[in-house]
Amino acid sequence: MYGSDLPYAFGGPLCSGVIRSTPGDFRVDEISVVTPDGTGEHALLQIEKRGTNTDWVAGLLARHAGVPRRDVSYAGMKDRNAVTRQWFSVRLAGRPEPAWQVIDSDTLRVLVVTRHGRKLRTGALKGNRFELRIRDLAGDPGALDETLSQLSEQGMPNYYGEQRFGHNGENLERAQMLFAGSLKRLRRHQRGIYLSAARAMLFNQVLAQRVKDGSWNRLLPGERV
Repeated sequence: MYGSDLPYAFGGPLCSGVIRSTPGDFRVDEISVVTPDGTGEHALLQIEKRGTNTDWVAGLLARHAGVPRRDVSYAGMKDRNAVTRQWFSVRLAGRPEPAWQVIDSDTLRVLVVTRHGRKLRTGALKGNRFELRIRDLAGDPGALDETLSQLSEQGMPNYYGEQRFGHNGENLERAQMLFAGSLKRLRRHQRGIYLSAARAMLFNQVLAQRVKDGSWNRLLPGERV
């Protein structure tokens, strides 16, 4: 449950359009909680990527620095079909500083290089800032403005999107194989992706039921916040 079968909180779509027809139509800027201290064994890099996924960039950084993949970390994964800016840390531990700009390409740019005493931890961010371009907009813009006003006042049911579940839902299929015991030899990172997809599916199912019964934007007895 991660596509068009999810129920809407404010009725069906009032307009139609095309989103993410090119990576530049979707821009994401990571808002980090980390303030680089300028020293330490971890290189901290802000990278802009286009049309590539976060794990691929992490592998590239590890190969370029000559360190194990486990020594490269990031706060959160970002969409492949987008232009995104995010931070990575690379544990160098006495190794010489690589020439990071050498890896610049049409799909990747190193924007900032500094140092930090600790590795980036998963979730170490305040959030993400999004910019989404809609092409070929059709429908009633006035009615759309009214719905946007409702969203600003009441929020929105924040379902997990398709990217969490992999291409054609393959992350969910792998999660089922993992639970069945037929998928055993996995890197820790891969295992985490498949478990995350399973958790996201359960979250979507619960949220969808809450949208249907109208309780999605209010607390129920016993809920923790």
